Amino acid sequence: MNRTIRVLLADDEPVILRGLKKLIAWERLGLDIVGEACDGIELKAMIDSCHPDLIISDISMPGYSGIDIIREIHHSGRPIKVVFISAYQEFSYAQQAVQYGALDYLVKPVNTGQLEQVVIRAVTVIRQESEEERNKEMLKSYERKNLSVTVEEQLEQLTDGNKAAAATLARMGSTAITRYASVCVIETDEYSGQPSRWEERERKLVEFALLNIIKETVDSRGNGYVFRKGERFGVLLQHEHLNEPQQLMEDLHHKINSFLKLQVSVGIGRPASGIEEAADSYQSALKALRFRYFAGLNRVIPYPEESLEAAVPVSALAAIQGSLPEALKSLDKERLTALTGELLETVRLLSGDSRNQAVSYVYNAVIQLEQDMADFGADAGLLNQGEKPLLEKLADAPTFGALQQEFEAVLSKMSEQLICRISSKEMPQLAQVKTYVEEHYAENITLESIAAMVYMNPYYFSSFFKKHTGQNFKNYVTEVRMGHAQRLLLQSDLMVYEIADRVGYNNARHFSDMFKKQFGKLPQEYKQSVRS
Repeated sequence: MNRTIRVLLADDEPVILRGLKKLIAWERLGLDIVGEACDGIELKAMIDSCHPDLIISDISMPGYSGIDIIREIHHSGRPIKVVFISAYQEFSYAQQAVQYGALDYLVKPVNTGQLEQVVIRAVTVIRQESEEERNKEMLKSYERKNLSVTVEEQLEQLTDGNKAAAATLARMGSTAITRYASVCVIETDEYSGQPSRWEERERKLVEFALLNIIKETVDSRGNGYVFRKGERFGVLLQHEHLNEPQQLMEDLHHKINSFLKLQVSVGIGRPASGIEEAADSYQSALKALRFRYFAGLNRVIPYPEESLEAAVPVSALAAIQGSLPEALKSLDKERLTALTGELLETVRLLSGDSRNQAVSYVYNAVIQLEQDMADFGADAGLLNQGEKPLLEKLADAPTFGALQQEFEAVLSKMSEQLICRISSKEMPQLAQVKTYVEEHYAENITLESIAAMVYMNPYYFSSFFKKHTGQNFKNYVTEVRMGHAQRLLLQSDLMVYEIADRVGYNNARHFSDMFKKQFGKLPQEYKQSVRS
């Protein structure tokens, strides 16, 4: 459906304006009179406010002449058609009007037939030019789209290693001459191995929004080209300064997080000396992106300056694994935490940027630990009934940090199992020790002899006894002996040296010192204070 054509009338004689409005059926011809000007100044102002398609104006008016007006329209490039009406028949006016693009020139008095014929011609020209303009815009749109598709195809080929694509892009006028060229890759963290929370329609909407914000950010900077590589978006940047890709990607990452509330990881490739070497930059960008497993999700990750694999021998990992069982058996929490940290840091260094390698090292460490602890009843849960097998849980961890948590959960589970097993076995042993001390306190009791009695080494027995009683073994024996000494002192007439001998002390002076330390007074002083 054709739109209504907007008409502006101008004449310094009001009677002429009224006559023009009534002379033809404007609406029937598809025109709408949007304004009337009484002089050149008013006409100029109304052109800006009324946005006419057609002006029918007297050529000679106060303020600005019709020639002044059409000259300005001509220089501004506005697609406004002008028809002049004048009582003057001088050729110079008509010549100037035609020079600046006047559609026609009518001499007063104007009759209905003349005006209607000119208006119909103007409508035809305006509609024809509008259609041509629309077609041009559509053609340009198609050309831009096709060029965009072609550029994207060439960029894909270029990053795949086809150096000839660089020359093709240059011929298309799609590249510039700069000191460096870098490729960056962008991927949502949804694609990093985790089950997607999006339906297909939602995914397409997210990808559309993500592509738009990437293009807007890159286009605003200039000399940047966006393309698609599978689930990832690629950006080829041509730049003069080494830090430009980092700054642009940080800005883009912030916008994606802020506006789309979307987590993405960005890998920045190593700068190349020209776009012919874009494939090398692309590979280093992929390597940086893979390192998000170790660096953490939702980050901008620059290309690694050096090889990610540190010079750490595998034997270092084996040495740490060999120390873990003893720390676990002794329930030495501090030692266990330190060894766990050392083991995982060694795994990280040995793995380079390989997620699979990290999972393999950790899983093998768990298998070895379970074998070493088999005789102690500690189960790592390699096959969890009702849950995923441990290997699957380790492989599903989205980051190395999550893998670390899974490994620490295994150690925690094994520690709990050991505590339960030790507790069920040790409580009777503790009771046995206490009974023995109660019955043999007058004898020579040593930590070594009691440890041997319950089949423990002295170090472990000392730790075991303190863990369950809150005091060391020597103090406990002293406490039992002093308790019996107090009873004998108050309930018998035995001499101090006799009491000392009966509670296991062959030196009365030493006994008195220990008694005072326990009760605050020497034996005789204590006896007198209680009886007084």
